[in-house]
Amino acid sequence: MKKWIALALALVLALGCSVALADRLDDILASGKLTVATSPDWPPYEYYEEGDTETIVGTDILMLNWMGEQLGVEVEIQPMSFDACLAAVGTGAVDLVVAGLTYNEERLNRMELTGSYWNEGAQGVLVPAGKGADFDEASDFDGLTVAAQNGTNQAIMVEEQLPGATLQLITRIPDGVNMVTSGRVDALAVPATVYNSIIAENDQVEVAKFAFDFEGGNYIASVKGEDALTAKIQELIDQINEEGLYQQWVDQTVTKAAE
Repeated sequence: MKKWIALALALVLALGCSVALADRLDDILASGKLTVATSPDWPPYEYYEEGDTETIVGTDILMLNWMGEQLGVEVEIQPMSFDACLAAVGTGAVDLVVAGLTYNEERLNRMELTGSYWNEGAQGVLVPAGKGADFDEASDFDGLTVAAQNGTNQAIMVEEQLPGATLQLITRIPDGVNMVTSGRVDALAVPATVYNSIIAENDQVEVAKFAFDFEGGNYIASVKGEDALTAKIQELIDQINEEGLYQQWVDQTVTKAAE
């Protein structure tokens, strides 16, 4: 009898968990709030407005504001380090992660991933100005230290594609840039869209001739098992891709930064 009672309780709990997972989108719509974790150190995707340590701007923020309008909800941005973003969506502490997130199989064990909303282009390496041509192939990094943000695909690519280099994990991209310019590391691995933004503001670094072997784009992560929420976000991404909206947000961000 006790076994049957225990089994019944387990089934009730399991059904309760399934309902809770299925209700997250409903909860967002009912509460009028969508919580999103981001790492605001990846211009032009997400970064603090110049001279302002509270206002986060960028192409991903423009996208999120648009998504909030489509859903009829307020978007609450929660800034944190990139690895903390992954942990937050993994535990359900936030609804989404939008932070220049690229695809890898391991992430699927901890979260849901949408399709790509933007192809960020090449994945490269920043080095001190005047030294870009010195790094033509992977072996040119042998014996050197290459920084990459913790938890990113750039860190994985350094380990896999620059086997002769030493990986230095960092928390924030600006810290990595400072480490390159001060000589504490030899290079910094970043996507093309990000290093183009950095180079535009900093003449002490340039991109190496070498580029990582990479194909992919930027994705949005949601809580594992939240199929309804993921499907709704995917609908919005499909619209973004069909209408070319993200390119418009890129152009808007670049124009504003140049003013």
